[in-house]
This record gives sequence, C-alpha cells and structure tokens, in this order.
Amino acid sequence: MGSPFKVNALEAAAVVTRSGAETGGAYAEVLSVLPRCTEESALHRHPLQTIQLEAIDGKLGIMLPDRRLIIKPGQSFEIPRNTEHAFYNADEKAVVFRSTLKPALHTEWLARELKAVTSRKRSRLMSAIEESYILNQIKGEYYRSGIPAIGHALLAFVGKLLGIDKKISPVH
Repeated sequence: MGSPFKVNALEAAAVVTRSGAETGGAYAEVLSVLPRCTEESALHRHPLQTIQLEAIDGKLGIMLPDRRLIIKPGQSFEIPRNTEHAFYNADEKAVVFRSTLKPALHTEWLARELKAVTSRKRSRLMSAIEESYILNQIKGEYYRSGIPAIGHALLAFVGKLLGIDKKISPVH
C-alpha cells in the first residue's frame, strides 16, 4: 500500500491499495477521498486503460464529454479506454471512491511524480511544465484534454532545458 498523494489539482487524498507489481501488471487500485466542493478543471483520458469506479461513501460525480452522472455508495461505473472524463464531488461531504485501472501500466509512478509536483508548490506555469515533462515520459498513457500532445511535448522540452528532468525519478 502506498502513501497518500494529491490527485491532479483537486487536493484529493489518494492511496494506491493494489499496485501493478502486486497484480502482475493486470491492474492498479487507488482509493481516493475527494473533499466537498471540488471538481477537476479539465477532462482527461487514459488511451490504454479502462477505469472501474466504485463509490464507497458519498456521491461521486463523473463528467463525460456528453453528460454528467452520479454514482452512489455501492454503485460502480466503467470508463472505457480513451474516454474523456473528470470527477467532482456531488455531495455535501467528502466522497470516498475506488478506481481500478486496467492494465496497471505506470499508474503508481505517475501518481508519485504528480504528488511531488504538488508538494513543490511552484508557480502554475512551472507546475504545468513539470507535469508535461512527466506525461511525456509515459507517452500514450495519459492526456489532459485541451492540450494537444505536441503542446505537452514542447512544454516537456522546455522543462528539460530548465533541468526538471533531474527532479523526476526514472520510469520503471
């Protein structure tokens, strides 16, 4: 089990409860707590992974390109590969939910490195450059909507020039 980390800019606490190493790469499982009144600012997608979401406590909102839906405790929803989505808290209290990402790919590494970005508390621009550098290391696995892949590649190149590569652990 991993240590808590923040997911994207949501300030959501999350813990990897089953790692890809534990499942032979079949899947990774993350337990997240989404504070009240929080919503991801942009859609994102995982081209190579399906995501099974299960609400544990509270109402989890899921934004898709064409609709919003809410799952309640005990309910689940599967997001197919390459489907844009984002999460929001649809309750008056914190929401606890489980995400199972299949296959695991670099889920734990990505979570660890994005946690490090948020803990450095840099300017928004520097954080975006650092995030793009990280995403460029696992090309094809995760994309934020609204930023073309070439945009991440250019920001990653700027990050390398600024020495960000020395702050990022190697992908394994």
